[in-house]
Amino acid sequence: MQFTPVIPFTLALLALGTSLPTSTSRPDEGMWLFNSLPLKVLKEKYDFEPTKEWLDHVRLGSVRFDTGGSGSFVSPNGLVMTNHHVALSTIQKVSTPEKDWVEPGFSSRLFGSEVPGKDLVLRQLVDVKDVTEEVLKIKAEDGDVEAKLTELAAMHSNKEEHLDAQPVPLYDGNQYHIYIYHVYDDVRLVFAPAKQVAFYGGDYDNFTYPRWCLDCAFFRVYEDDKPIDSSKWFFKFEPKGAKTDDLVFVSGHPGGTERSLTYAEMVMHRDLWVPEVVKLLTNNCKIIKARMEESEEAAFRLRDQYFGQMNSLKAYTGHLNGLLDDERMDIIKARDAALIEKSGKPETKAAFDDIAAKMAKFSEEHLGKSDFRQLRGGMMKVAETCADSKTTINDARFEAYGAANYPDATFTLRLTYGTVKGYEAGTTKVPPKTTVYGLYERNSAFDNEHPFDLPKQWLDAKGKLDWDTPYNFVCTCDIIGGNSGSPILDRDAKVVGLVFDGNIESLPGNYWFDEEVNRTVGVHTGIMVEALSKVYEETDLVNELMGSQ
Repeated sequence: MQFTPVIPFTLALLALGTSLPTSTSRPDEGMWLFNSLPLKVLKEKYDFEPTKEWLDHVRLGSVRFDTGGSGSFVSPNGLVMTNHHVALSTIQKVSTPEKDWVEPGFSSRLFGSEVPGKDLVLRQLVDVKDVTEEVLKIKAEDGDVEAKLTELAAMHSNKEEHLDAQPVPLYDGNQYHIYIYHVYDDVRLVFAPAKQVAFYGGDYDNFTYPRWCLDCAFFRVYEDDKPIDSSKWFFKFEPKGAKTDDLVFVSGHPGGTERSLTYAEMVMHRDLWVPEVVKLLTNNCKIIKARMEESEEAAFRLRDQYFGQMNSLKAYTGHLNGLLDDERMDIIKARDAALIEKSGKPETKAAFDDIAAKMAKFSEEHLGKSDFRQLRGGMMKVAETCADSKTTINDARFEAYGAANYPDATFTLRLTYGTVKGYEAGTTKVPPKTTVYGLYERNSAFDNEHPFDLPKQWLDAKGKLDWDTPYNFVCTCDIIGGNSGSPILDRDAKVVGLVFDGNIESLPGNYWFDEEVNRTVGVHTGIMVEALSKVYEETDLVNELMGSQ
């Protein structure tokens, strides 16, 4: 998924507002903590029981890019796979006017050595400590919770052993964990394709499907100037991928969701906040576009900025379209009512009523009357006035459903599951996969014009490639921005794909999940092996991925 910059405000707190159905017919929804998976559902629906060894393997094989994204170990020699767009900032930093590795791509084989990434840090989650009891005791005594969390994190950090512990509040402070990371800061670029291949179709194809993007990149992790030994936790590469209806998993770091918002908060987002964000981004795009038209130099210099703004605009437009879905909004309203009934406490209903009144008043005061800066400041103030009511609601929710729900995403490691599956968009049946044939057909149909052009290397390799090779594919796994670069795994924890986007229908996933149309879009392992072998002649890299070394 293209990483979307977060506008610095959220009313979301750390809890999900729906009860967990026990029926195996429930959707494949959820960004689950590793210690609270819906094991019964997985067993009854998919006949799959993840063992502790399986879960430990997946946890240790996954990494977080602190630049914003996910990745995974894919060889015993510290090789890490992620998206090109996750790697892009690093590629830009190591490029120079004399050696631009963004547009043509990068190969350590061709350039003689792996290039150290500047300011690049990867984190591997090696342990999780549940400190809920200790922290809640401090909270009950009106103690300094933040100080206690800092103390607990410091206890589990060890700079000499490259361990950094971070507190992770969950369920609006109803649970507290300490995440202990092994920090890797010697990470070197191994391979990246040409930007045009990684971002094939440009903004036109962004957040769409079918797609043909080779959005991948490879790094290698070093310690003491040697590649690390990752033999105990790397993911084996499966070039055959997964078939339609096969169970698959995504292990990664979703950045943030707002699924815990009340109906009243979502109405305010629908009527006021998100339209204003869309208006701001639209204006930004017009300004940048006009500046780009002034000269070729300006067009080149500003094109990444323009793409970023267009990316955000498309994302927030998708958010708005979702909020305008009356059927979905009615589900949220019913969810709130169900919690009020299940709680049975007058203070729960009073909290919902309080937020509803404040949201309505805020919208009335600011609709069409405030500039964006004033609106953002106003939202921060109204959020403060709603804090006590939000706590009451989230406490009631946790009391009612507990950890049977998943908390909102916090850019911490989560596991999602689903199946390889196409979908229907209106009257169009969308296939679960695309192929190499489709790439060249699209290129030819647009007469090799940008952004559907292909580098000479790919045009020359046209006759070498197997045109039936799967290229991109979709599955029903529940993801959000931050999952970019996450591995898609099969039952045996083998890599069958690489997350890089969601379809346009998934953009309301910030607020809810709809299994009928929400799809994760991934790079198929088949095209990675095929392209590395026949386009780039990266024999050593392919052998490493396939375990031939």
